[in-house]
Amino acid sequence: MKKMVLALLVCVVSRADAQDKRAQLDGVWILSGSATIEMTLTPAGEAARARYDYLRDDPAMQCIPASFTRVMHTPSPPIEVRQQKNEVRINYEFMDIHRRVPIAPGTPLAKAPVSVRNHPHLGRSVARYEADVLLIETVGQRAGILDTLGAPGLVQSNEMRTEERFIPDGDRMRVVVTHHDPVYYEKLVVTYPYQRLPGGEILPWDCTPEEANYKRFREKAK
Repeated sequence: MKKMVLALLVCVVSRADAQDKRAQLDGVWILSGSATIEMTLTPAGEAARARYDYLRDDPAMQCIPASFTRVMHTPSPPIEVRQQKNEVRINYEFMDIHRRVPIAPGTPLAKAPVSVRNHPHLGRSVARYEADVLLIETVGQRAGILDTLGAPGLVQSNEMRTEERFIPDGDRMRVVVTHHDPVYYEKLVVTYPYQRLPGGEILPWDCTPEEANYKRFREKAK
């Protein structure tokens, strides 16, 4: 009986500790250094990368976010994490992305809602916790550009599936994104280091195609 009571106490304390650490994720964050990329491309991935032209192919030139990986690789704009009982809200200043992910363990990803209403190409996501780590899984991302900044020229297929792990550590946070796409990658894991931005806020990005377009940047490059 004493062993059972002790085990229950340990379980309760462990859960409380995990919840306390989860709470550390709430706040506004900014990149605190360069992302780490572990990558092995397939031959198709190498060929696609060789064809890449930043000014022609980056969707940002049309004010469209390519992927969450591309968004997080943009170093200056902050991100905001707010955990609620039934969903996680992640707001990215870059491209005015407001993401809503249900905390619904066991929900089939195919039935998950689109996480960014005005950008359905970013896919369908579901969140759950692994101890104090917030895990978001995403499918339904459309074929196109994956990253144009941190690792230029990376593409993705319709088979892309991602796992994002938000790992709290006081006023620091790591986001580890594992990409599964057998068409273009044998391995792709990107780790982003963040630090808390006290008093930070998410401001309007207000991108306009007239200011961001390919032709304008081509003319500047001449």
